[in-house]
Amino acid sequence: MISLDDIAPSAPPAPSRRRRRTAVVAAGAVGVVAVAGAGVWAWQGWFAQGPQAAEALPADTLAYVGVDLDPPGGQKLAAYDTLRRFPSLKKHLGLSSQDDLRRSLVEGVTSDSGCDLSYDDLDDWAGDRAALAVVPQEQPEPVLVVQAGDADAARAGLEKAIAGCGDDAGFATGDGWAVVARNEAVARQVLADSRKGRLADDRSYRELTGAAGDPGVVTIYASPEAGQVLLDTIEENPFFALFAFGTLTEIDPVGPLLSAVAATELDPWVASLEASGDDPVGEMPIPPGDVSFDDEGDDLPDDESFDETFDETFADLIPPELRKELADFGGLAGVARFEDGALEVELVAEPALPGATHRYDGTDALAAVTELPADVAIAFGGGFADGWAEDTVADYSPLGLWFGDGEKDPAAAFEKATGLSAADLAALGGERLAFAARADFTARAESGKPGDVPVAARVTGDAEAIEQALTTLRKTLGPEVASYLSSQRVDGGVLIGPSTAFLDELAKPGATLADDETFGRVVRDAEDAVTIAYADFDAGDWLADSTLTDLSEADVAPLDAAGLVVTDDGDRQRMVLRVSFDE
Repeated sequence: MISLDDIAPSAPPAPSRRRRRTAVVAAGAVGVVAVAGAGVWAWQGWFAQGPQAAEALPADTLAYVGVDLDPPGGQKLAAYDTLRRFPSLKKHLGLSSQDDLRRSLVEGVTSDSGCDLSYDDLDDWAGDRAALAVVPQEQPEPVLVVQAGDADAARAGLEKAIAGCGDDAGFATGDGWAVVARNEAVARQVLADSRKGRLADDRSYRELTGAAGDPGVVTIYASPEAGQVLLDTIEENPFFALFAFGTLTEIDPVGPLLSAVAATELDPWVASLEASGDDPVGEMPIPPGDVSFDDEGDDLPDDESFDETFDETFADLIPPELRKELADFGGLAGVARFEDGALEVELVAEPALPGATHRYDGTDALAAVTELPADVAIAFGGGFADGWAEDTVADYSPLGLWFGDGEKDPAAAFEKATGLSAADLAALGGERLAFAARADFTARAESGKPGDVPVAARVTGDAEAIEQALTTLRKTLGPEVASYLSSQRVDGGVLIGPSTAFLDELAKPGATLADDETFGRVVRDAEDAVTIAYADFDAGDWLADSTLTDLSEADVAPLDAAGLVVTDDGDRQRMVLRVSFDE
């Protein structure tokens, strides 16, 4: 199981016991909001699905993740057959039968519970449905709800299971469910509150989960109140802001490109570090604006002022726009299902997924992507929203600021780093953007020859304005970076990328994604898409070769393709991730 320790940074000092508990509670809430990955249910599967589990929870439940171990439409068999095709996952979960899948999911949860709970403690009485939820009491409380057809067996099993847990766990049973919480009082309160009003009958829950489509293996939900609760939690525990939102942003190549530009500010420091000799640690140069602690620490702040500075620093990691989004959050729901031989994860948020970029708008994504060659391994497309460049520049954060140096005004800092104003950036981006990479881009990138890397952007817009902004950018970044910014005019825009040969391929493609069957299997109902991301896993060994994953070739082999489609659905945003598998 993925735990908080796997994602929390290790460098800062450990929070107090009170803060750790707050972070765990908040992690439960964020975990519900952030779930969007294709394989998420395999790791959190025991925590998900079903309106049945929602019947045991109060109407004001903040966050809910569930699993239905016997979902409709033959999905249980499809899930088992799919998971066992991945050697590493099959070994990790110990899959040789569908019962093994059930056991592995249960033990994956109980191993992180803090008590010596085992599958055998639950097997005699637990049903097929369960949910992990966060409910509001005196403080947000994470609870586990498990279907229990035999109440006596459930009580006996849980009493035995938590006997060694001391004051760290308690339970209550009633109405066909067992509730496990940090103590018995919390568990009993959950049952009492649910009798006054059930989550299953709550209007927001019903509308949002209904909008997320047909039921599946996993159902997730975050109430409209969850956003403000999360903000309040971060105010109490600012350290949590460091990792609370990393998984909320959608796939977008523009963000990483801007981060790469920001990183160039540290090039002189990195160069001096590399030239510092055989003892880089002992002679490490000080980053711009940093301070030296060689003077016996006389000027170090006291503990109290350090704590205040520490809290303020991490609290500032939440951009004002994201704070507003969380305060205005209208709820989120999602379903993970197996359909037509593919895994589909559908999320609906009101008004949008917190942290998602607002860089794109309109319905140009499909037109942008389908112009690309059919043999690309990765593709992305979207049309830019009005004012996107101004917002991007306003949010620009040069790395020098982290070291106490650099231009404080974002617009001035951006122009200093790139030579571009917001108007120039808007011209460079054009009306819409398509991004493509061929399957051998990983291997060629490691060759050290920029001109060989088959990665490029197709910018649709005023070609003269695009090239003028591009010329300014090349001059500012210098010849080494400029070598990655070759360009070629095409009808309606400009191609930009390091490989002139790949630009030629994009300029005159043979078959395109518009007529590609693989693309069509995973990108559906995308005529009004705001953004589209696509990956063809059969286009070479790029995924297995990538340093971003430790997947083996055997684990990658069952994968066919994946498509991520984001659309605006009235006052809501919809995101559908579809992963297909080789037959």
